[in-house]
Order: sequence, then C-alpha cells, then structure tokens
Amino acid sequence: MNAITLPTHRGSAWRDAAAFAWRSWTSTSRRQWLAVLALGVVITLITLPHRLDLLQKFASHPLPVLVDLTLPLLSSVVMFLGWVLAWAGSDAWRPRRTRLVYALFGASAVATLLGVSIWHQLGPAELWVELAAAKGKTFQAGWLVYVAEYINMLIISGLIYAVAEVVCLRVETQRAFEATVRQRSSLEHQVLQSRLAAMQAQVEPRFLFDTLVDIEAHYQRDPPAAAANLDRLICYLRAALPRLREPGTSIDAELDLVRAYLDIVTSLHGGRPQLQIELEQACRGSRFYPMLLLPLVQRAVRHPSGLLPETIVIAVRRDGAEVIIALTVAAAGGCADDPELARVRERLAGLYGSAARLDCVETGGATEMTLRIPAKDTAAAR
Repeated sequence: MNAITLPTHRGSAWRDAAAFAWRSWTSTSRRQWLAVLALGVVITLITLPHRLDLLQKFASHPLPVLVDLTLPLLSSVVMFLGWVLAWAGSDAWRPRRTRLVYALFGASAVATLLGVSIWHQLGPAELWVELAAAKGKTFQAGWLVYVAEYINMLIISGLIYAVAEVVCLRVETQRAFEATVRQRSSLEHQVLQSRLAAMQAQVEPRFLFDTLVDIEAHYQRDPPAAAANLDRLICYLRAALPRLREPGTSIDAELDLVRAYLDIVTSLHGGRPQLQIELEQACRGSRFYPMLLLPLVQRAVRHPSGLLPETIVIAVRRDGAEVIIALTVAAAGGCADDPELARVRERLAGLYGSAARLDCVETGGATEMTLRIPAKDTAAAR
C-alpha cells in the first residue's frame, strides 16, 4: 500500500482528513478485506460456546442474538480501518509506531462505542437484564460495560495489530530482498558485459607487437612475404575491431575471426598449426557471443612447451536445441585448469546460465574442448 501524505494546510482540515481517510480505505485490496472478515469469523468461533449458550436461552429473540454474533466482525472491520489510516499516514506527520498507537487507542474507542451502542439499541442488553433477573441478580449495564469492553478491545486489537505489522513488514522485507537480488543480478550482468567488452576490445599486444616486428624483418629480406603478412594482419584487424561495437555475432563470423588469427600465426611459425573447419549449413546463422571461441584457440597456440600443435580442427553441428562446437587440438595437456579457461566458463555462465557448458577431454595425445550453447538464430535474437 502506498503511503498517502496527510494534508497540512488549514483551509478545510476536516474535509482534508475525511478525503485522506476515504483514499486510504478505498486503496485497500480485496485480499486484505477477506483477511479481516476471516479474522472476525475466527474471533466469533473462539467465543462460539458462549454464543451457542446465548442462542439456546434467547432462541425466541433472533435479532438480538444475531447482533451479538456479528459484533466481533464489526469490531474487526473498525480496527482494520484504523490500522489502514496508520499504515497510509506519512512519517512527516508522526512516526510509524506513534501512528499505530494512536490508531490502536482510537479505533478501540470507536469500536467500543459503536458495539456497546448497538448492543443496547438492538436488544442484547435487555436480554442480559432479563437473564440476570431470572437468576435473582442485578445486571449493571452502565459505564463499567464501556470500560470493560474497551480494555477487552485493546487487548484483542493489540494482538491483531502486532500480527498485522509482522506480516506486512515481512512482506516489505521480502520485496526489498527480491529487489536487491534483481539489482545484484543486473549489476553482475553489467559487470560481465563490461568484461566481455574489454575482451572484445582486446587485440593481444604481444601478438600484435611480434607480428609487426616480423613484418619489419621480412621487409628487409623478403618484401613479398612481408606484404602478405601485413595483408593477413589487416584482415585480422578488420574482423576483430567491429567486435568493439557488436553485442553479439554469429558462429560464421566468429569462425572468420579465428581463421584470420590463425592465418597470421601459421605464417609466423612455418605453417603450424593447420586449421580445419567443419561447419554445418544450418549453424551458419546461429547466434554466438564473441570472445568465447577465440580465447580457446589462442590458449591452444600459447602452449607452455612453446610448441605449436600440428592441427586445430573446429567442427560445428546442431543437435536438437543445442549447437555443439568441438575444438580438437593435436596436443596434450590442454584440459589443465587455468585463469583463461575459467574466464571462458564464467562468461558462458553469465551469458547462458545453466543452458551452456564447456567440456574438455584428452584422448590419444589430443585435447578436445566442446562448447554446448542454445541454438538461436541471429535474426531472431536481435
């Protein structure tokens, strides 16, 4: 329930107060009213033995008995309306706890006056007088009745208000917790996107420096080879730099980036490694985030032994709702955990959740890393 500020100007205080009360009461939900009615029924059931005894003794007077049975329900409604005013009020007028105390005492007084007045006017009081006279006793229905009923109302209403506050504060706490969780998830996604953007913006400084040094040396002894390497570097940069602005790409485009990268590597290392790509036609337009496949290829090239693998085979196929990308490197030891492999798994979890995974196995002196991602067309994803 949204807080409603109590007007403070002096022009028509009673009218403003009445309007505030009306707005507060009309803003209550059907669920709250059902809870109040259920509470009234519970209070009636608690005193049911007494009510049944009353019904047996005054069966010939149905209206007074009916009034006596409905008084707990009426009191519950009055107490609820008082609580609504305290809940909807503004802390600028009174603190929340002070408003609740005011509502407790005020609503209890109103409920007592209303209930006892109805009790007197519609007959239950006369029935009690008759019952007392039949037993030879005198029934006093004076101001002590109001005091006793007021104290009783305060006790019952205090318990009701305490339960209502606990329930409402629990709901507010749960909502605040859920909002915090959503905000945290959003921030984690933003951090992940920032990391991804940083990875996309990355053109390995060492790789770029080594390539430029090699091109310079080649120009001194073999200008055609140097020019060819420069063309390969330009092709790689043309494939890599657009990733700075693209939040997503396709598998086909990512394979072009890998191909351009390895073209430079093979030209610098005597034709190693040889790249083989097996791409199913149905997977060409599948949505794929950048910097998931290329880091695995770069990791395979930067082997701790310094030896480059003879071949790298990339096979892309579709299996139901998944796209499977198998990267086979003709070198052992590629499944050892390291920060780069952990970063790829972290990006997978952030981008796809539990719907994607990266598996790695070593067989026969080769390393096979398998990416499993949800199959989505690039056009549909955009």
